[in-house]
Order: sequence, then C-alpha cells, then structure tokens
Amino acid sequence: MSQPRPLSQRRFLLTLLGGVVALLVLGAGFNFMVDPYASFRWGDIKGFNDQKTLRRDGGRVNKALILGHTQFDVLFYGTSRGEMGFDPSSPALGGVPAFNASLSDSNMAELARAAEYAARHQSPRLVVVGLDLMMFGTRTATGGDFERSGFAGASPWPVYARRLLSLQAFDDSGWVLFSSAKGMRQSFAKDGSYDIGARKKSFDHRAEMDGVIRSQLAPTKAAKTYAGFHYAPERMEDLRRLLAAFDNGRTRMVLAITPIHAKVLEAKAAAGLMPAWEQWKRDLAATVAASKAELWDFSGYNAVTTEDIPRDPATRMRWYWDGSHFTKAAGDLMLDRVLAARGDESFGIRLTPDNVETVIGRIRAGRVAYAASHPDEVAEVAAISRR
Repeated sequence: MSQPRPLSQRRFLLTLLGGVVALLVLGAGFNFMVDPYASFRWGDIKGFNDQKTLRRDGGRVNKALILGHTQFDVLFYGTSRGEMGFDPSSPALGGVPAFNASLSDSNMAELARAAEYAARHQSPRLVVVGLDLMMFGTRTATGGDFERSGFAGASPWPVYARRLLSLQAFDDSGWVLFSSAKGMRQSFAKDGSYDIGARKKSFDHRAEMDGVIRSQLAPTKAAKTYAGFHYAPERMEDLRRLLAAFDNGRTRMVLAITPIHAKVLEAKAAAGLMPAWEQWKRDLAATVAASKAELWDFSGYNAVTTEDIPRDPATRMRWYWDGSHFTKAAGDLMLDRVLAARGDESFGIRLTPDNVETVIGRIRAGRVAYAASHPDEVAEVAAISRR
C-alpha cells in the first residue's frame, strides 16, 4: 500500500493561508449578518438580531455610522437628558422613522459639529433639540469617542473592519443573538435612546436626586457642575450653526428647554445660577426669533416638575429618574404639546422675546409657591449647599 505524498512546503502554506482566509470570511459574514451595532443596515429579524446595542466606543462612532447610511424623518438632539427622555418610538410621531442623535455629556459646540455632519447625510422633516443651561458654558471639548467618529471627519473604513473581524464584535454578536432570543431589552438601543430602566430593575429616586444635587453643589472648578459653571453667551453662535445646518426649507426645527425637577432647580438657585439661567432664556428667545425655528419652554413649576419624590425606594416616579433626567413618558408629553397642541401652557409654552419676561416672572412666583408647599425639600437642598 502506497503512502500519500507529503505536502510540499509551498502547498502547505497555501492550504494554511486558504484556511485562515476562509475562517475570516465566515467570521466577517457572521458579524455582518448579526450586525450587533447596526453599522451596516437598519433592518433586522425579531427574535434573531433585533436587540442591537450601541454601547461600544461610547456611542458617538456608532451614531455617526448610522446617520451616514440610514435616512430618518425625525432626529432628536440633546445631552443625556435628551438621550433618555426622547423616544423615537413615541406615539406622537405616528410611526415614522426616527433616531435619537443626542450625545451624553455634551455641549453646544460639540452638538453643532454633530448636527452639521448629520445634515450632510439626512433631510429630516422634524428635528427636536433638548436644551439646558449646562450646554452653554465655557466647556467646548468633545467627549467620549467623538474625535474617532464621522462627526469629526474620521474615516468609517477602519470602524467597519473592526465591526466585522474584532473579537469584541464576535462577543457582542453572541450577546445580541442571546438577548434577541430571550427578548431582553438593551439599555442603549439601536434607535439611539438610552433606557436606564432596562439596566436597573429598582431605582431609589430620592437617593439618586440627592446624589445629583450633592455632586452638582460640591466645591469644585469643574465646568460640568453647578458649582463650577459659568454661562458663556458666545455659545449662542454654536446654536446658530446648528440651526443653519437644517435650514433647508423642509425641516421643522423645535428647540425645547427641558423640564428640570423643582428640587434640582433649587440646587441651581443655591449655586447662584438663577440670574444666568434667566439671561440664557432671554438670549435663546432672541437667537431663535432670528431663525425659522421654534423655542418651547418646559421648565418652571407644574404638575410634572413638582412631582412628589417618593421616600419609599420601591415606588417609581412617573416623570423623572433623578430630577435632571426626565422619563420617556415626560418626553411624550413634550412631543404631544409641540406636535399636537395637547395639554396647557403650564407645561410647555412657546417662548419669544415678547413673552420671555412674563414667563420668567411666572417661574419666580412658582418658586415662591413651591418653597411654601415643599419646605422640607427646599431645606434639604439648603443643607446640602452648606456642607
């Protein structure tokens, strides 16, 4: 019986190379099919790969890729407040394709660059921007993975290569398959929103809110906190850039001052920021009046912002997570008010240069009334501010 001829060295190397290439092609095909970060397409199969996640790389790289290849009728912008509070699946939108392009821990300078990038790839019918004073400070640095994303002009091809062949992509593909089969909701879903309720089964709202107030009032020079914050009116120029990006004759631009809880607003007052907060509203009203956009104010004192803070950790708040971050239920109310004119002016009023002083005066009066009706909450903020 004859022995098989041994492989020549050249044939052995070619066979080995072919095997490696075949494995890489199979692996890339697997990650392309599962597409764990929605990097290649938007469609998916329920129960197979529908529970995608954008958590890798901080999310900015993933959001830029998605905005570059999928068209949406509605885009949301803002910081983590917008990311958690604006729901692309809100009934108020009527089922049109929507994406939450908010960037956590962001500022107006960064958002303007991100919006200019999106406007080169998108032509939405509606853009909603959640605004708060902290976006208009001296801080202009980009956050997370912004400089590695398309927002900063980075090439997408190295990212695509990692999405197909990295060990992390294989790991996340497996997790997406498992989550989809089990129907497990992802906290950082492919629609760009962040659902903290999917990650935390219990939530002590009072502890969370007091934690936010303590961190915001702690003595520091950090521009991200109330204690270290300085309003920078020049950030209005960044807002003008954002407005100009979508000034295409087709897009309705809605700017919304987000609804901060009354107790957290007390912390802002304790930090001495109320004059800056009021001047910021005057500047916003003047800036937006010179554009085609709308400005809505959801701050102040009303049934949403004065919601009782439970002392029982087992009780869930309806409108807030921690007093700064509002729930998707509150976001739906905001969209209802703006898009369908439902609700009343106590929660959501169109702000213009003509009525801004009236609104400011109404909020000042509301603060006095809140202090009278909630002396314990106000005293707790005062105690924290003295530490």
